[in-house]
Amino acid sequence: MTSMQHVERLRASPVPFLSYLDAARCLMRLAVPGVLVHVPLATLTLTALTATAGDAAAVVDQRLQLIGDSDTALTIWIVVVAVVAVAGQLVVFPATVLIAAGHLVDRPVPPVEALRAVVRRLPSLLVLLLVAAMAFGAIWAARAGVRVVTDRRRMGGVLPVLADQRWLGDVLLVAAVFAALPGLLAVPAVLLHGCGGLGSIRRAYRLTRLRFLPTAATLALGVVLVPGAAAWPVAAGLGLLPGLFATLGWGLAGTVLALAVTPFQAAVVARQFLHCMAWRTEVDDSDLAHGLPEGSPPGPVRGGLVPVALLPGLLFCGVVLVNPFGWPEITETNVTESWAPQKFPVPAQERRPVVRPFDLRALHTGRGPRLIAVMDGADDDAGLLACADPSCATASFEWAEPRGSGTRWEPGAASARLPDGRLLLTTWASSRLELLTCEATGCVRSSGAVATTRSSRPDTVGLALAVRRGGGPVVAHAEADPAEGDRPEHDVLAFVLCADPSCARPERRQVARLERTLYRPTFANLAVAVGPDDRPVAARFAPATGHIQVISCQDAACHRPITTSPVPPGPPGLDTLPWTSGLALAVRPDGRPVIAYRDPRDQVNKLLDCRTPDCARADARVLGAGDEYDAAPALVLDYSGWPLVAYESSEHRRLMLAVCTGARCERIAVSKNENGFGERLAMTLNSDGHPAIAWIDHNSARTGLDWNLHVTTPLNLTPSTPPASQGCGPPRCG
Repeated sequence: MTSMQHVERLRASPVPFLSYLDAARCLMRLAVPGVLVHVPLATLTLTALTATAGDAAAVVDQRLQLIGDSDTALTIWIVVVAVVAVAGQLVVFPATVLIAAGHLVDRPVPPVEALRAVVRRLPSLLVLLLVAAMAFGAIWAARAGVRVVTDRRRMGGVLPVLADQRWLGDVLLVAAVFAALPGLLAVPAVLLHGCGGLGSIRRAYRLTRLRFLPTAATLALGVVLVPGAAAWPVAAGLGLLPGLFATLGWGLAGTVLALAVTPFQAAVVARQFLHCMAWRTEVDDSDLAHGLPEGSPPGPVRGGLVPVALLPGLLFCGVVLVNPFGWPEITETNVTESWAPQKFPVPAQERRPVVRPFDLRALHTGRGPRLIAVMDGADDDAGLLACADPSCATASFEWAEPRGSGTRWEPGAASARLPDGRLLLTTWASSRLELLTCEATGCVRSSGAVATTRSSRPDTVGLALAVRRGGGPVVAHAEADPAEGDRPEHDVLAFVLCADPSCARPERRQVARLERTLYRPTFANLAVAVGPDDRPVAARFAPATGHIQVISCQDAACHRPITTSPVPPGPPGLDTLPWTSGLALAVRPDGRPVIAYRDPRDQVNKLLDCRTPDCARADARVLGAGDEYDAAPALVLDYSGWPLVAYESSEHRRLMLAVCTGARCERIAVSKNENGFGERLAMTLNSDGHPAIAWIDHNSARTGLDWNLHVTTPLNLTPSTPPASQGCGPPRCG
């Protein structure tokens, strides 16, 4: 008598629900092929890739990221991992389908026998893979073609400007994938019925000829939609975890999820194939079991399979958390990510700045571990964004100046850190330049007028601020020579010297008369610093010609200023202004200045290392290419006195840090930005001695904010403690 027990059972619906029940009951057995194939491949691949990642890899917030100075390493990782995963899945998925089919007809298939059967049928499976790749490419090409046609019709006026019909391409993609899903039944057709590659596809569509839509819907639900819906919350939840737990989650939960998805998908394909077979006439149980490999029943699955399955994830977690290759370790915070857009009018006590490309003015280390960013926008007064910790995970905002405190046309706040951790800020009250003394929670007026201007636009006055070791500010002040009338050809540069932060008795000293140049809030063309023995040093940059002049003093009172030109002006034809411009200045402990700038002649970021305290001779080191829209480089000295320069590489969409020691500068990518940089960079040494870099990027998310403020801190690229002989002085001690 012909047995019909399995035929009657496999005619039952719904196929996805029953398939998932079967897969859950036999999950360990169905996962064995994945463990036997994917685990060794993943282990070897991860070992090879991590060992050869080199400078491309970084540990950002305890997560592995491929930053590098180009996308080559990331492309290699994606291609290698994809090829290895597809190669493994080419064997694992058919073997799992075979085991699932054997379970449905009570003919258990040992995993090793299933893998052997797949290897024997590998040529036909390769044909299926090639056909699938060609079909997928054709579908994407058709989608792209539909989008091009609809875009041309809209741009040509055939469609209204607001009629975006690119969704037609997505509809075509979904419909084509839906129609192609029954082709998955070609896999069991190859293994169970011995069909060739193209013959198995014909057989798969013949089986579904009378039940095409239910079969395609079943495969779409069980193979695509439900696994995707299950993986999405796992990925979203892991993305919300802090770095350490996210790495552990991806390493362990990600590995388990990757091994568990295939058994459920294979169970759906196996049951759907046998379900279609069962509804054919003149089919009995022996027909459903046709093609299953013979062999002794498989033994029980041992518990030791679990740690073996977790081996790639454990390896990944260990490499990231231990960091045996010495990759850069970085923390990065999107400070304004949680800011909601403001609705106007805004109450005064709730008013905060809208982050814009030029709003970032400076970054300082306040008291304790605090970082304080000085923000000063074109339509706002200056403000202080204070971080509660060095990584800036939480931040608060306070206005430095009350609204309506004075007449201000454009942003112009210069700032410097006092030895006790407070900040000094400049502010214009009409034509009077005054100083504010600031905590993280706000500012108070600390001086009367320390300088005045005859200009009706204070924003066109060059301004820079530094602080001596005793707390006395040094203000560099440059504007057109008033003696030359309405068309001045020279600027007068003066130092305003103060004995203490209150600047009760400012002493103004003219130190140089220079060729006229342009000062404006988008430029940082004037910088000042204090060298040993409290000697002021200033540097001025001419954006049209690239001319750099250094004004240094022989004594603290600057009775004998010296002006040198370490970078001569460019050719006469160089008369166009770049979009952004500026320089950053620091003075080594031995009194030699260092200057970071972007040369307008070739748009290359450079470091000017002065050989003498007056910078009469200097060596220029090339750091990296830029363009006229990049922010001016930011510069600090580490505890050893070596220059650290942060700059943008818009070509590679990277934030770079150059660590210069001796005559050598090592350039390291510390962040990747796909959306576009703002026009300001700021950097300081935080309380732990690490360089903290503040930068602005374009916000691609629809949060209501067009730009976001980030703080990126490399943790293992510079000395983190000051030498014992160095003592305590700003900005090294908080």
